[in-house]
Amino acid sequence: MKSRQVGFVLMALIAIGVVGILFRVISSGGDDFTMEGLMPITQDVIDRIEISNSDERAELVRMGEENWRVGKNPAFAPRMSDFWLHVADIPDAQLVARNTKNHSVLGVDEKNGIQLTFYLGQSVQEEFLVGKWSPDVKLCYVRKAGKDDVYGIPCSRNNVFSANSDSWRNPIVASISPGDVESFDFIYPDSSLGFSVTKVESGWEVSSQSGLDGMADERVVDMILQAISVVPAMGFLEDSEQESLDFAAPDGAIRINTFEGSNSPTTRLKFIRNDDLTYFVKTPSQSTVFLVDANLSEFLLMNKENIILPD
Repeated sequence: MKSRQVGFVLMALIAIGVVGILFRVISSGGDDFTMEGLMPITQDVIDRIEISNSDERAELVRMGEENWRVGKNPAFAPRMSDFWLHVADIPDAQLVARNTKNHSVLGVDEKNGIQLTFYLGQSVQEEFLVGKWSPDVKLCYVRKAGKDDVYGIPCSRNNVFSANSDSWRNPIVASISPGDVESFDFIYPDSSLGFSVTKVESGWEVSSQSGLDGMADERVVDMILQAISVVPAMGFLEDSEQESLDFAAPDGAIRINTFEGSNSPTTRLKFIRNDDLTYFVKTPSQSTVFLVDANLSEFLLMNKENIILPD
């Protein structure tokens, strides 16, 4: 079948599935065409989850009552909360298709589907195949392992059930409330280039080794404060590759000093250039080495001339 024909078939099946779901919900209250006989798969029951496809595999392990880890790293709590919200919809998933010929089209066949396995101890509690996601319909197609029926649950975005382990990690390098910041220290290998920006009653002062240099452009300071409110990562460096990086002698660093008693801790971001697009970034509180956008990194590694007001 040609790719264009496959596209038409997929759209037709999606349309039929959505109409079918709506009809069943209206006509029967949705009870006759939902997935039955499931074991409990709630967060308080499950202690391990495996998500895999032909190329990738993510393993999520519960640590305590609410925390999870992926590999050696903590899982991102908002990501996990979103995952469990979607898992809660599986027992009420609405029937979309029964014909096994639709499995490959909907992506719930053994070759193309994402295998989602819930464990309780060493035993498999439930196992599903998750299929293709369409932005037009915003459904996740789910088939219970060993069964033919395909069901749909609401999914507002793709990759809710991602097999990429990095997608479950915390992508936030730092998050500091603007009102908590007392000063910034810009630190470089050539100490003569270093300078500080400190909040005072009249605005923000710029100082260096030579003393007070002048006042900062508050528009630039506001941009810095906005940038550090959430510093996002584009990716992560593998542990095995970190040994070649010397964060004791970075290309530059910015120390963000917060007021005593504030909710945000004082922290330092250390930068080492990776390539034209990214920098390696590390904070003292984490062993993780993040990949951060080069434009953002270079903005935070600004020169004194970029922020000081002209005389």
